[in-house]
Amino acid sequence: MKKNLILVLQLILAIFISVSSFAQETTASLSGQVKDSKGALISGVTVVVKHIPTGATTSTQTNNKGSYYVSNLQSGGPYDVTFSHVGLKTEEKSDYNLSLGSNSLNMRLVESTATLNEVVVKSKSGGLRTGAGIQIGQNQIKNMPAISRNLQDITRLTPQSNNNSFGGTNFRYNNVTVDGAINNDAIGFSPSIGGQTAVSGQPGSSTRTAPFSLDAIQDVQVYLTPYDVKIGNFLGGSVNAVTRGGTNTFAGSIYGYGSGWQLIGPNNIPTAVGGDKSSEPVQFSNAQTGFRLGFPIIKDKLFFFTNEEITRRVDPVVGGAGTVPGLITLAQAQAISNLMDSLAGKGSAGAYGNTTKYSNSNKYFNRLDWVINSSNKLSIRNNTVTSEATSLERDNKTFRFGGVDYKQTNNHTSTVAELKTKFSNSVSNSAIVGYSVINDSRNPLSNPSIPQLEIAASNGGTIFLGTDREGSIFKMKQKTFEFTDNVTISKGNNTITLGTHNELYDITYGFVNAWNGRVAY
Repeated sequence: MKKNLILVLQLILAIFISVSSFAQETTASLSGQVKDSKGALISGVTVVVKHIPTGATTSTQTNNKGSYYVSNLQSGGPYDVTFSHVGLKTEEKSDYNLSLGSNSLNMRLVESTATLNEVVVKSKSGGLRTGAGIQIGQNQIKNMPAISRNLQDITRLTPQSNNNSFGGTNFRYNNVTVDGAINNDAIGFSPSIGGQTAVSGQPGSSTRTAPFSLDAIQDVQVYLTPYDVKIGNFLGGSVNAVTRGGTNTFAGSIYGYGSGWQLIGPNNIPTAVGGDKSSEPVQFSNAQTGFRLGFPIIKDKLFFFTNEEITRRVDPVVGGAGTVPGLITLAQAQAISNLMDSLAGKGSAGAYGNTTKYSNSNKYFNRLDWVINSSNKLSIRNNTVTSEATSLERDNKTFRFGGVDYKQTNNHTSTVAELKTKFSNSVSNSAIVGYSVINDSRNPLSNPSIPQLEIAASNGGTIFLGTDREGSIFKMKQKTFEFTDNVTISKGNNTITLGTHNELYDITYGFVNAWNGRVAY
């Protein structure tokens, strides 16, 4: 029954093959040549690649040009790579790690009766280049300082990057994928409020929330000018990440990261925007805590990995009444607040002194890996994030009462399944099916029946109160289905890829600007 199911899946995948492919790398590949002691190429050499953490083994043989190619390997490692041939001494490369994408390992075998003091194994570290960009492995991710703990803390290693911009382009021109599935804001409304532009362009950006926990990421790949047919759909940068999976070893961690006003010193914010060096430090806190755990359900066969994380952040909103000359005095703010209390209820205007805004999120990641047999491997993962945030901002030309603020809610979930199949030593296939749902909505923090009120200030700025004209009616729901299939054929010294990538969107967007009025004085 299992064999019939696999054959049916393979047949369906083959039907959808076309010559256009725009997926991203989710696996590693290993290729190279094997020569004898005189430098002649050897055919028929058996190459066995064993992933030590899971025990998964893949084998192939060199062709008549002494070349071999092994695809659909899990990135990272370590791996044991063994080269054997009748009449020749078996050689092994141990503790070998593979980067996401292409890797090269050449080997030289000698006669089994010969004695050598030293065997030299030639390999190219970091994988084969397929255009400008970088590849970042798990060891680098673990040892890098990551202030916000999101993908952009890692991609900043790219020389051409600046925050979330690559080569000077807008972040909306990037293409971010995780496990080969798109992870973009399809409608393009991602804000960069709060000075946290690092997550713009991805789900959760409206609440300043990273869409994935960094502890769930195994490898990251960034390309700017790739010539790999599987990488496309972008004009800025292609950011591709793959997630961790379970192994034969029970392994995990409990972690916590945090910072607060105690670590940033006294209040050195300029007086022009609400600072006061004689006061206590402004309120600020940022805490992330969670755990990850990977283990075998069936040794060498079935593996599980989970990562759960919560984030709680509070940022200061300075520029209170009376701190910016010519914008609004403390007496004026109090008078406006009292008038609003009498007309629309107590507290309708909201805070007019220095205050705070927040961003909270909960992340749930789970992944299952199944080694069906020596030729088929199936991975299924789900990532769910719930988040909410407030968005109040002020500067030396804009003053907003606290009642203008609104609560932004962003909940998203994505499920991705990948089937990796080896048809023969020279033909392999990778199929990915993904489905994601994003719900984005806003709820005003003041009485929604109050229109947005704007008052011109003497310094040329504007005072806002009432209901934000873009915060009262806003609801968006994105559903995305995608299917990707890539067939890789190794022939001689050449590798041929045929594939298809399809994205289907269902977007519901409800928005009314200033539905209950907008009054300017």
